[in-house]
Amino acid sequence: MSLLQNVKYSFRQVRQNPGFFAIAIAALALGIGANSAIFSAVDAVLLRPLPYGESSRLAIVWEDASFIGFAHNTPAPANFVDWRKQNRVFKDMAALRYEGSSLTGDQAPEEVMGGSVTPNFFDVLQVEPAMGRRWTAEEDAAKSAEVVISYSLWQRRFGGDPAIVGRNVLMDGKNTKVIGVMPRNFYFPIKDMEYWAPGYFTAEKLAERESHYLTVVARLKPGATIEQAQQNMNMVAKGLEKQFPDSNTNLGAVVVPIQVEFTGDTRVGLWVLQIASLAVLLIACSNLANLLLARASGRKREIAVRIAMGASRMQMIRQLLTESVLLAGLGGALGLWLGDLCWRVLGKLMPEQMAGATFALNGKVLLFTTVISLATGILFGLVPALKATRVSLQEALKEGGRSGESRASMRLRDVLVAAQFALAFALLVGAGLMIQTLWNLRQVDLGFRPDHMLVSILPLPQPKYDTDAKRRNFYRDVLEQLKAKPGVASAGFSSDAPFTSEGDTNGYLVQGEAPLQPGQVNDALYREVTPGYLETVGARVIDGRALQASDVDTSEPVVVVSEFLAKRHWPGQSAVGKYMKVGGEKDPWRRVVGEVADVRERGLLLSMKPAVYLSTEQVKRPGADYLVVRTKQKPMQLVRTVESSVWAVDGEQPVARVRSMDDIIEQSVADRKRPMVLLEIFAGLALVIACVGIYGVLAYTVTQRTREIGVRMAVGASPADVMKMIVGRGLKMGLIGLGVGLVLALALGRLLGTLLYGVKAVSPGVYAGTTVALVLAALLACWIPGQRAARVDPVVALREE
Repeated sequence: MSLLQNVKYSFRQVRQNPGFFAIAIAALALGIGANSAIFSAVDAVLLRPLPYGESSRLAIVWEDASFIGFAHNTPAPANFVDWRKQNRVFKDMAALRYEGSSLTGDQAPEEVMGGSVTPNFFDVLQVEPAMGRRWTAEEDAAKSAEVVISYSLWQRRFGGDPAIVGRNVLMDGKNTKVIGVMPRNFYFPIKDMEYWAPGYFTAEKLAERESHYLTVVARLKPGATIEQAQQNMNMVAKGLEKQFPDSNTNLGAVVVPIQVEFTGDTRVGLWVLQIASLAVLLIACSNLANLLLARASGRKREIAVRIAMGASRMQMIRQLLTESVLLAGLGGALGLWLGDLCWRVLGKLMPEQMAGATFALNGKVLLFTTVISLATGILFGLVPALKATRVSLQEALKEGGRSGESRASMRLRDVLVAAQFALAFALLVGAGLMIQTLWNLRQVDLGFRPDHMLVSILPLPQPKYDTDAKRRNFYRDVLEQLKAKPGVASAGFSSDAPFTSEGDTNGYLVQGEAPLQPGQVNDALYREVTPGYLETVGARVIDGRALQASDVDTSEPVVVVSEFLAKRHWPGQSAVGKYMKVGGEKDPWRRVVGEVADVRERGLLLSMKPAVYLSTEQVKRPGADYLVVRTKQKPMQLVRTVESSVWAVDGEQPVARVRSMDDIIEQSVADRKRPMVLLEIFAGLALVIACVGIYGVLAYTVTQRTREIGVRMAVGASPADVMKMIVGRGLKMGLIGLGVGLVLALALGRLLGTLLYGVKAVSPGVYAGTTVALVLAALLACWIPGQRAARVDPVVALREE
């Protein structure tokens, strides 16, 4: 029989058995669709090249300041200069400094994030503007007011106007010429960055070693590896430590491949989800194989007739394989359509790096779907085909012969069900570990009240707010406007709001302590706040008082410290009344007037650090860009109120990135929550399919062994004995699967290790709870077939046979 004839006959089988094929195709389509959707995400985040020339040779280089809690710290300009000169593995290095600008003019004011970069920035990335040009080193040295903008900013703010190149725009109140537009897919280092401008890095700036604020990108020389680069940078860092002991003692360097840097924990989460979706597909395929085995048992007579009429066993195997491949092919085709639907659900749970991504039906996704569809059809159709064609013609053709299955077939079906339970157990353990992680994160004491908090950013442009008085007046005037608004309980400004920065630290000295030696650093989170800010966020004053309106530039300099700092320097005594300097030797001594409970400024996952809070009235050039408002209603309902209050003071001041604190916190744990939700979905689906599998096998067993059960009951077996026999077989399959699943769960737990918090990969509670759940599910799936077997009437069963 030719392939075309096999296909035609297979389609005839589909028409004759629409129910069987519909269920099988739907199950496969769901599994393949989920896999295609997840693979599309994996391709976009992990496999697709980044939008730079030869991106595999790019790396981000950080300072290793682990001794003060920053394993990946932004480098100081002088260290960047020395790295660039002394390394032997990089073709070149470029640097970027984060900044923001207020876009004003004929449209509503808008704050945009950007970066000022070294002249070789685009050369290192090997990227050119899609329109216009980039600036030259001479223009950088001349401090030309020029900018290259992102494609998204060009479309959103300027309507895609092709005449944008050469046009002047107002940035921080200064005429700046747009000289280029980057390609649509370009971003660096984050997708929110919307312009790149000359850095104007003067010799004085490049000599700084105490200020750490650069992002450094480097391009490896041809043939150089990341490992070689790390070894070389270790040597460079050691040399700098000897040369500059005051600033570089204990300071190392870390080289991270750019794709690893950009994906972070997302990489682990996506691979876990890809494995989980494949596990669900395997479970569905195992059920399909069981269905094919059951169907093959019922087709023994048909197959025997065809073999008796001259068909060879190989021809029958090809025919049955054609049917299973056709089944998988139709499932794959439907799966591609379902992949788009799955993306609409799963896409909302994708990581931040996937912002704006869609289900891409590209060559990789088509190839992936084709491969898993063919593999499904062949691997899970071959064994049933071999079993079905191994028939005894005399037995199969005998009129009234029983159509029972062999012990080998029964064992195979049991193995497939046990495999389903093994995979389901591993996924349930993974989901349990992630649920425990999220629970632990929710129990962490934040040190402040996140409810009813609205956070926004108001960076003040330097040309307009060039004096301390102008900045302080702006803070006071905006707060006065807000106090008069209904729905506002209180408000305050801070240089950083909780969960918005992992750093922004400053050094400090404590009166009465021995001078610090090279490599010793007192480093604290540095926050400039307005009076009333600490009360607004709900920080708890442990001792003394918070900052007050009476703390002005003409009064005694004061500071509020965190509990962590107080215990470190004044254990067992009150910090109030002690003195410390924040900054350098030239800064004034400040009296500690209060101690507050530790606030989780750096988020939930990073370790605590000392913190100091200074009044904006007592610092030079205050930079309290974050406005925090305590609301009496849902925070986002007061967005217009905040904007109108700010614009009443300055109609050109942008109000940017307005979010509730609850949303900010939620975003901080998103890389844990997203895999957890999807793992829960996959684990639940796996458990349901596995239970259906064990139910199907036992129900089929009861049907096939009705005569045997009748005989057993006729010779004295009780319904309880029959129930025990059926349920016992089901539990045996479940327990074998549990044993194998334990090994798989251990491997999955290790893979999840970097995402876990407060729970070990081998958690007795999670494993015990999952075991109980799986055993109960297996009992439930066994109960109905067991009850059906226990109700068999031996007289009726024997009469029917």
